[in-house]
Amino acid sequence: MSENHLHTNFYNIGVNYHKADAHTRGKYSLSKENQQLFLSEASELGYKLFVLSTCNRTEVSGFAEHPYQLIKLLCKYSDGDIEEFAKISNIYKGKEAVNQLFRIGTGLESQILGDYEIVGQMKIAFKQAKKAGLVNSYLERLMNLILQASKKVKNETQISSGTTSVSYAAIKYI
Repeated sequence: MSENHLHTNFYNIGVNYHKADAHTRGKYSLSKENQQLFLSEASELGYKLFVLSTCNRTEVSGFAEHPYQLIKLLCKYSDGDIEEFAKISNIYKGKEAVNQLFRIGTGLESQILGDYEIVGQMKIAFKQAKKAGLVNSYLERLMNLILQASKKVKNETQISSGTTSVSYAAIKYI
């Protein structure tokens, strides 16, 4: 049964390195198989969303009536639990959710400022969601704007002129 009429608020929920250590973040990451199961169930429930799951973050961005719906789905397909999620997560709604996605896409939310690896990961996550029928026109426009902003930041600022990832920084430091 589709519940599209109920999914009216835009959210970004997730865990990242700001509030959670690597072990804790790992509990909320989704294997490729579980990511497909997550997307499949989200589609059955009528959600419009995409999931970004990397070593530094797991974020669900999309429409729901309440963020708990997205959190519950994430916890179902990861090793995380709802109580812990409440303590270590970020939950953004509306403009704040959009702002968070722009910060991620432009490298401002990376452990190494200006890390653009995340943009490729966002594109892949978005394509998976689109293939599963989870993308609406709002998400499509939003992702296009994020990618444009990312390109502009990369080409017109010096933000990415140095180290590009944590692993690269560690090697350079050593």
